[in-house]
Amino acid sequence: MNPAIEVSGISKSYQISHQAKPAYNTLKDDFGKLIRRPFGGSPEESKELFWALKDVSFEVNRGEVFGVVGQNGSGKTTLLKIISQIVDPTSGSIRLRGRTASLLEVGTGFHPELTGRENIFFNGSMLGMSRQEIRKKFNEIVEFSEVEKFLDTPVKFYSSGMYVRLAFSIAAHLEPEILILDEVLSVGDASFQKKSLNKIATTMEEGRTVLFVSHSIDTVQSLCTRGLLLKKGKVKAIGPIKNVLDAYAGSLPILKPEKIKELEGVKITGAQLTDAHKKLTAKSSLQGELTFTTGRELPDCYINLHVEDRRGQVVIHSRTDFVGKNPSFKPGTHKVSINIPRLSLNPGSYSVWFRIYAKYKDETHLADSDRIMIDVGGKIKDSMSTLEIPSSWQWSKVDDKS
Repeated sequence: MNPAIEVSGISKSYQISHQAKPAYNTLKDDFGKLIRRPFGGSPEESKELFWALKDVSFEVNRGEVFGVVGQNGSGKTTLLKIISQIVDPTSGSIRLRGRTASLLEVGTGFHPELTGRENIFFNGSMLGMSRQEIRKKFNEIVEFSEVEKFLDTPVKFYSSGMYVRLAFSIAAHLEPEILILDEVLSVGDASFQKKSLNKIATTMEEGRTVLFVSHSIDTVQSLCTRGLLLKKGKVKAIGPIKNVLDAYAGSLPILKPEKIKELEGVKITGAQLTDAHKKLTAKSSLQGELTFTTGRELPDCYINLHVEDRRGQVVIHSRTDFVGKNPSFKPGTHKVSINIPRLSLNPGSYSVWFRIYAKYKDETHLADSDRIMIDVGGKIKDSMSTLEIPSSWQWSKVDDKS
């Protein structure tokens, strides 16, 4: 069966200009610029070729909700604009099999001077709908958008939320075979977001195709069956949505507190979870082990274990609490282990890492281990928040360089 969306080797480049700028301008410099400019003179300028997308290929099947994720600047919106035929690619090709509607930015396809009523017909015609089709769906569009009171008001007076409600309602109700959605739903209030997501789910049940970009990992996971991870314009993962979201979580940088320096002279040589390969549940325990080598004494040092969900929220935080007095880490190799007797986590994928803190010369320094991915199943709790959980730590000296 032919896919609804076929993207083959898409690349998009832009030329970026860089103007050489002096540290400061004198009055003489400013007058010189004014004199030279009419005669063609201009400040020194260099150009750089920037690739927003590089050789991106994937297919979306008919009736599939396909998610696109990635950090800001990864190329998601550029990709959707190319697929929506708003922007031409530098190279590659797009094939769409079906009538397509796109909702990429607040107010896209609206004329600010026209009323909401007029824009329903204007925007609908841009999406390829006949006037008869628009009339047939008009009442449903207005009711769903919740802007009936302002229907005869020019949309330039609408709030961003009203813009989104009307634009989404038009795109969703005029029965496109392919619906392309960017992050715009995040502008609406919670109740409208929920209603919109239910509408997308209904669209999926009716066999229509949806290409969906969002930073809401929970939403992507609940709606999409497959997905794509972009990083710096390149495809980093593609396949089942769980695998893609796991790759996305693993690619996120570990945020470090401001004004804290890298811990020099310390090398993390191993970080592992003994039960990471097992299917964990909310009642499971978790054992971890960190091995590191230090070339200097760390008299004021402690170690944290962090567990982070897909949204980047730390849901478990445990700080070293050794049996007896905290050790002074002397030069050599050290092994630290932790036992968490009960995870108490919602089902889903999580990333785990260790962080070493040390303080000397009145400055805090740190070093982080790589992330370790775990999966948790079991019964869903009503809520989840950052947990300072009971845990026990052990320490042993592997060798001694002192």
